[in-house]
Amino acid sequence: MKIIKNKAVIYARVSSKEQEETGYSLSSQKDYLLDYSERKDFRIIKTFSISESASGKNQREVFMKMMKYMSKNDIKILICEKVDRLTRNFRDAIVIDDWLDDDENKQVHLVKDSLVLHKNSRSQEKLNWGVRILFAKNYTDNLSEEVKKGQKQKIKEGWYPTKPPLGYKTTGEKGKKIHIIDKDVGPYIKKMFNLYATGNYSIKALSDKMFRLGFKSRNNIQVVKGRIHKMLSDPFYYGKFVWKGKMYQGNQEPIISKDLFEEVGFRLNGGNPHPYFRKRMTEFRGKTLCDKCKKTITWEYQKGNWYGGCKQCKSQLSKDKKYIRRKDVEEDLMKRIVTIAPKNDRILKILEKALKESHLEESEYHETKVKGMNNKLERIRQRVKTMYNDKLDERITAEFYDEKLKEFESEREDLTDALKRLDSDNSAYYRAGFGIHELAMRSNQIYLSSKASIEERRLLLSYAFSNIYILQGNIRVKYTKAFQFLQEWLPKVNEVLELENSVDNKEQKSTFVPLCPTMLRELDDVRTCVALLSVLY
Repeated sequence: MKIIKNKAVIYARVSSKEQEETGYSLSSQKDYLLDYSERKDFRIIKTFSISESASGKNQREVFMKMMKYMSKNDIKILICEKVDRLTRNFRDAIVIDDWLDDDENKQVHLVKDSLVLHKNSRSQEKLNWGVRILFAKNYTDNLSEEVKKGQKQKIKEGWYPTKPPLGYKTTGEKGKKIHIIDKDVGPYIKKMFNLYATGNYSIKALSDKMFRLGFKSRNNIQVVKGRIHKMLSDPFYYGKFVWKGKMYQGNQEPIISKDLFEEVGFRLNGGNPHPYFRKRMTEFRGKTLCDKCKKTITWEYQKGNWYGGCKQCKSQLSKDKKYIRRKDVEEDLMKRIVTIAPKNDRILKILEKALKESHLEESEYHETKVKGMNNKLERIRQRVKTMYNDKLDERITAEFYDEKLKEFESEREDLTDALKRLDSDNSAYYRAGFGIHELAMRSNQIYLSSKASIEERRLLLSYAFSNIYILQGNIRVKYTKAFQFLQEWLPKVNEVLELENSVDNKEQKSTFVPLCPTMLRELDDVRTCVALLSVLY
């Protein structure tokens, strides 16, 4: 059967990067098929091609697009280099068979296989076609097995077996590639987590904020909110990774701490009310709750003032009116902060000096904790070793061994995380101690400053109050851990240090200093407060 001047379509495909690098590119394959078409006197209407970088899904889409194109334009000749360039699965082979059976004039030319298929092909030709599909399918299956083996080994070594998320980049030779922090993007990732942890941003607002700061996707565009949400939920950033639904410990350097990741996760999963944003933004939007229904208070701008009201239960928020003025709430909150802050600079300097003197005792406490944790890790190692021997001697069952091993691994992971936090920077105790005291003393000045932006005021409120409840003029607050500590500590300190000649009285020093080691240990959960000063100034 010979068809002269028939329209035809070329289907070209390079299946591996090695083929492209050794000169066997798509362009050379197309030239080869065009030369064949000219000899057969075919008129090429369109060329469909797939590079090695295309996913299996994209390959399938291109293949089906080609089949639809040929049917729509009544093209009856398909030209391809050989069987494994056309298809490597039975599903596509069936599509080809059905297409050929539809019209006896339709042909598939597999040039290097010297095979021309059509409806009336001989049984030997069909057998040749079927066998070559089997070999192509076997090649694909074997390749898949090798890829899975490589991925499994990569995971065993502690490395994510595919492209890392934004903030990391891949380096190293083939077979030995690892993921390292992208020094240009990594700081943005850390900033993004810290900003969301404040509770001042919705995902959309965070996306806009990060874009203004210069954070962009790999395509140099704004990172959309769906992608931001996925990044905030990715444990890769604190040293782990998820593969096939299972969590693994990774060897990549963390960008953030596990504590920060969990704080962000707490807010993502509704642990705190999420802020929402309209055209006008206010300091209290998303931060204040009705003390009756516990729903978020809505703030509206009317006649030059901000007013808050509960749209859910319609409760009266001020003493005599349904709505409460923002200024009244601000005055109440600032008074509360003043009562738990150092009274003046003199007291702040005394606190700083005492904290420095007490840091030696805290260092000894730190070393004791580290030693205790290392001893626990060694005990776990010995128990696992003993338990493994018991399993080999059949003193315990494999099921019992697996169950206890899982418990020990979980305990070891917790201890390792705790050690990392302790080893990061022992001086953080002192810095956090002084930082929160100074922040409390400057809060009123910062908040009322004309230079302070709404975002900075919201940040200040986030560090001082975890929740603010309002009902009938009564304002009830829940302090953050840092400011809860100040509430219990500073009234005593102010009273002691305000005594006459307290600075020069050597006997008075013993009244204050012994309290510092206890204070410093409690500051372990509030170190991040120090960062607020650099943000606000």
